[in-house]
Amino acid sequence: MTLKLPFKQMDVFTNTRFKGNPVAVVNCLNIDESEISDEQMQSIATWTNLSETTFLFKPTLRECTYKLKIFTPANELPFAGHPTLGSCKAFLQFTNGNEIKNVIKQECGVGIVNLTVDDGKISFVSSSNTFEPINDQIVEEIRCCLDTQFIDTPLLLHTGPEWIVCHVKDAQTCIDLKPDYQRLRNITKKYGYTGVIVGGAKNNSNIKEKLSYEMRAFAPGIDVPEDPVCGSGSIALIAYLQGLYKFQTPMNVDITQGQCVSRKGEIYSSISFDEKGIAIFSSGGSALCIIDGTINI
Repeated sequence: MTLKLPFKQMDVFTNTRFKGNPVAVVNCLNIDESEISDEQMQSIATWTNLSETTFLFKPTLRECTYKLKIFTPANELPFAGHPTLGSCKAFLQFTNGNEIKNVIKQECGVGIVNLTVDDGKISFVSSSNTFEPINDQIVEEIRCCLDTQFIDTPLLLHTGPEWIVCHVKDAQTCIDLKPDYQRLRNITKKYGYTGVIVGGAKNNSNIKEKLSYEMRAFAPGIDVPEDPVCGSGSIALIAYLQGLYKFQTPMNVDITQGQCVSRKGEIYSSISFDEKGIAIFSSGGSALCIIDGTINI
């Protein structure tokens, strides 16, 4: 039997139509999760051919607002940033929820992700942001793929996706990168990484007040050569910067992304601290609905 389900395509991290990062969202809130298989969801994600396609379900955890499953054209992800924001916005529209002030708890592959809705902008707090060093051989392989120099040692960040974060001289160096996608695909698949995040500071960055960064995200190993605007990548970048600069007071980090693929993404990230002084990382932005209809499954 054919399932006919509500469907939206959202544009995330932008206030300008067609300048953010799209995500397809299928509303499965009114069906049982058993009525659609992982194979069907993967087929849909492969067909939409977007970096991610998501599926909203009723939560299995009582404290959560909904459950989200996220698929790339190649595989399922435990978490991803821009699909989380776009899916939250779609959920609010599907359910006529409050887009001015709201708190959402998303159940997904990394557990519970807390989201805040404030005057139309949605932000999420990362529940996973540990990092570890990578060996010199891998660093050199990645450096050769990007044909650039790093100003600090790259690290592996666990933000749900497994991102290698690389820090380059400045924003223009980041923009000028011309990766060897095939070599990068082979390396990331070989070592089991999602991809590579590259960040470079803008001229107006001030380490004592606010940072401004240009960022790019390369994930050819999961069939996303360059992600236009990447939420989990922004968390990886600011966690890396916290490890690098050891901020003791809250810091805002404004990130732009997408210039090299004709987009204009804006991510508003922040580093704050709990009562024990442990860093808390959040990222957010705007999202727009571009397509509103149904999908036959």
